[in-house]
Amino acid sequence: MTKVRGSFFLGVMVLAFLLAVSCTENSYETGDGGYSYLRADLADVSCGEKGRMRYALTDDNDSLVFQPVYECSWMTKADTTYRALLYYSRKEVDLPSVSCISAQQVLVLRPLTEVKTKATDPLSWESAWIGANGNYLNLGLYLKTGKADEEDKRQSLGVVCDSIVERGGEHEYFLRLLHSQNGVPENYSTRIFASIPLEYFQTGDVVTLRVNTYDGEVVRSFIR
Repeated sequence: MTKVRGSFFLGVMVLAFLLAVSCTENSYETGDGGYSYLRADLADVSCGEKGRMRYALTDDNDSLVFQPVYECSWMTKADTTYRALLYYSRKEVDLPSVSCISAQQVLVLRPLTEVKTKATDPLSWESAWIGANGNYLNLGLYLKTGKADEEDKRQSLGVVCDSIVERGGEHEYFLRLLHSQNGVPENYSTRIFASIPLEYFQTGDVVTLRVNTYDGEVVRSFIR
């Protein structure tokens, strides 16, 4: 992402992968094994070395240390923070160290004020919520996908700010979810998660999100 000087928002639409990428371990344990204490959380994950997860901060402000260090192929840059849905095992809640079982990539969609095209191809809506720490508006979505004739074809997702209304010192931001099917076949649905950063909004601001779905437009409002 490129920060635009003097602008409230950041630039360049985020391209979404055709499928949500995950790294998993396929082993199975019975009894009092790692999966007996399985948890799932959205988190910001720190990657010191390429593809090696060391630390994470969940949306509940819970600090995690991965022991052993977890390797994930889609984390392609060193010294970078990624957004992920983590599945991990933790036997004692007061210990920071955890064993990671799976890390699914979560798209980060930063609101734009200007875009070249405002494609709003339909998708399927599941849910939206603000995390406990108030840092993100999280979205659960389903994209219809299939095998495209051109292997490099990808769908894209983004968020644009249509307008801002001021009311008594507070603001309401009208956001619209952008989606381009880009010719990808709609044979089956795949579930993805996306997060909209709220760091540019003030406490008390209202964020209203519009999403075009196969069942019509969904409108949801959230207070920062």
